[in-house]
Amino acid sequence: MKSFSLIILFSFTVLFINAQKWYQNADSLNVKRASLALGTEGTAFIGTLSALQFAWYTDYQSTQFHFFNDWEGWMQMDKLGHATTAYQAGNNLYKINRWAGIKEKNSIWLAGGLSYSFQLAVELMDGFSSGWGFSNYDLLFNTIGSGLFISQQLGWHEQRIKLKFTFWPSGLTNLPDPEGRRAQNLFGTGLHEQWLKDYNGETFWLSANIWSLVGKPNNFPKWINVALGYSVNGLLGAESNTWQFSDSPNIISSSRPRERQFLLSLDIETENMRLPKALLWIKPIFGVVKIPFPALEWNLNKGMVFNPLYF
Repeated sequence: MKSFSLIILFSFTVLFINAQKWYQNADSLNVKRASLALGTEGTAFIGTLSALQFAWYTDYQSTQFHFFNDWEGWMQMDKLGHATTAYQAGNNLYKINRWAGIKEKNSIWLAGGLSYSFQLAVELMDGFSSGWGFSNYDLLFNTIGSGLFISQQLGWHEQRIKLKFTFWPSGLTNLPDPEGRRAQNLFGTGLHEQWLKDYNGETFWLSANIWSLVGKPNNFPKWINVALGYSVNGLLGAESNTWQFSDSPNIISSSRPRERQFLLSLDIETENMRLPKALLWIKPIFGVVKIPFPALEWNLNKGMVFNPLYF
């Protein structure tokens, strides 16, 4: 699901770079920009769903529509992924729409609606697949992500609180057998697969701009955010670290602890920074990806840990 958000981000950056006065929104509806923006959004929507159908669902038979309770899976990391994807897709679609000169409220509802309908379409595809099922919890977190974007833009006309994402390889695929083999089967062998599949290497962040939340005082830095993060470690299965390889009848269990990690860090709000025109392209990127900073980490097994630099 994160792939749709990244396609929108990439499209947003490309549209800016290739447009005349690319750093400025159109004052009124620009037909050329709007055609390009809406065409890109529609292509991303259809193309991503088609890719998911080919990549995820072709190996599983279609069944009657059914529900699936996956709340316990991956210690809820996938749920935060749903919320973050819905939020980021909506936020970046809105920026594309405003760049094209589409009116404020129309931009908000068009962006939020397209983002939410994409997530809903994926859930419906899950509901007809024997490998998955329609998840009410996924739908809930899709709603939270889209709602966070829409409510802030309608109420504040800006995004003071953002959902962001970071990734750093967990190293589980480099472990000796059988854990390393299990991790490779689950998460892939290369970074192009692991950043999407390995929840152990992912962290989801709630990044809040202090200046805007305390009333925008003149003597306070506009660019400092406080960030709360959540991640996991040691997961070699959705609900337990027990598995069976297809070429062996033996049940394998790992003693590796399954950990939740709670983090406190800082972030930078690039939207509130004055940057040279040549560097404005980094704003949409660091609107999605949290900038690495030192972080305090707490988990049940190790207690409080200080990370000099956390990705």
